[in-house]
Amino acid sequence: MKGMDDEYAERKEWAELSRNSRYLKENGLMIYIIPSYRFADEKIARYLATHFYNIGVLRFSDEDYEGFKQCIFIANKKSGKRKEFNRKLYDFLLQMNDEEFIKQNVTPINLMIGRMSWKVPQGTTQLEPFYTKLENKNNFYDGIVNSKGFAAFKERSKPKRLEIGGNPCLPINQGQMAILLASGAVNGAIGEGDHYHLVQGLELVTKVREEEQNEHENGGKTTISKVRTQRDVSVKIITPSGLVRKLV
Repeated sequence: MKGMDDEYAERKEWAELSRNSRYLKENGLMIYIIPSYRFADEKIARYLATHFYNIGVLRFSDEDYEGFKQCIFIANKKSGKRKEFNRKLYDFLLQMNDEEFIKQNVTPINLMIGRMSWKVPQGTTQLEPFYTKLENKNNFYDGIVNSKGFAAFKERSKPKRLEIGGNPCLPINQGQMAILLASGAVNGAIGEGDHYHLVQGLELVTKVREEEQNEHENGGKTTISKVRTQRDVSVKIITPSGLVRKLV
């Protein structure tokens, strides 16, 4: 496993143990769940045997252990700078790479309920006061209103309007025509009186298959099939008399 700030991949059991222990309050409760065999790592075993007391080592229940192979370390963090090394716990943890040892010597968690308890120390109840100073917001108005960034923001925030008129600079390609049709630019009413018409534009998309044959010097032939997308414009016109015409 490789963390975001790590330069190489490694197992994280030790890294997370040492990192989280730094932020754990003295006498705070540590619940550490890792694969059983990882407790036999000398670095992990020594750290747990040095920095914690009121210790319980449990394994998952018989129903779950075979599927996960994980054990649970529950203990309180020692206080003070001088910490006594627990040799008995250290030797016990070093043997946890043996599944037979675990089954015989590590109690399933469901059998430990009610037999042992741990206390969670009370946290800080009084917050330290802090002070801050806020400038008068009137002092910032002129700078914001006259800034280029705010002017650009206002331009970007304006609603977009579709304006159609005049001749395009270049011939309209299929993609541009599709955008015009999708935006409803071709739809509407044109003309007046006897020349009044309702117009609706549609984009017709079809697949066109083409085959190309290449002859080789040895007399063989290769057929290449190509499929391309063809876009056509269909315009419907309704005259005042009710006549419908379709231009494709």
